[in-house]
Amino acid sequence: MAESARELLQRLLARGDGVAVNRGRLTLAPASGCPVPAEWLSKHEQPLIIEVARLASVEALEYIGYSVGNYGPRKNGGVTLQFRSLLNGHDWYAIFNAYTTRARTTKHGKAGSPLPKGRFRMGKRSSFLKFWGRTGQRMPKSFDAFGDYMGKLRSQVFTGIPVKTERLNAATLAPLYIEQQQLPSCEELNASVNLRVSSGLNPGKVRVNFPGKQLAQPQQPRGLQPNQTTGDANCGNTVIRECGYKGIPKPPKEQTNEEWLEEYGRAG
Repeated sequence: MAESARELLQRLLARGDGVAVNRGRLTLAPASGCPVPAEWLSKHEQPLIIEVARLASVEALEYIGYSVGNYGPRKNGGVTLQFRSLLNGHDWYAIFNAYTTRARTTKHGKAGSPLPKGRFRMGKRSSFLKFWGRTGQRMPKSFDAFGDYMGKLRSQVFTGIPVKTERLNAATLAPLYIEQQQLPSCEELNASVNLRVSSGLNPGKVRVNFPGKQLAQPQQPRGLQPNQTTGDANCGNTVIRECGYKGIPKPPKEQTNEEWLEEYGRAG
């Protein structure tokens, strides 16, 4: 039977690997110092991000697409970004003010004429530019070329604060950040799994809240640090066995590159 993301995360933490989410991407710091295989990371990145977000009680949103329009009685221009929760499938959106007409006359059209479908432009102090800066994505050469870059947002996971049932506060929209200190220790993870199994609860149905008034604020550290080793108190040999290992594994620092890759392959 395939291993769940929760079990895989337990294995990584038991090995002493650093696990976090940085700018909406999974970051792993293997205790062995060996690089993470790209194919393995591509396969397991999203399931692990979902599990990490669930454990940290933070919403995780995937970017779906965008639309451009003129909204309200005054037909103000705007760009709407659509998202879907990776935790429960709920749809969300955020609206940023934008210009939908040309700023000046060119060979493509007169100033004030509508931009082509899917195109929009931003002012130098727009909230959208601040959001784009938070993503770390490359800035287009001109403020009317964002339509060519929007697809890059699919490579990241986001979070934000809701203002309505389906609408997010655009000013709070940002890539997901979760530090390892926000996660339970390996012992706590194992205990929570045992509790759910014994009580008959479905581990997959966990209530997840959006972050508070400030995005991704770290919770109080609860044990595991990014550079732990398998000899630490929270992940001793007993916990390692409980997290899926049989017997006493070789410490990651003593493993060869081949042994480390084999271990990750077995974990997947």
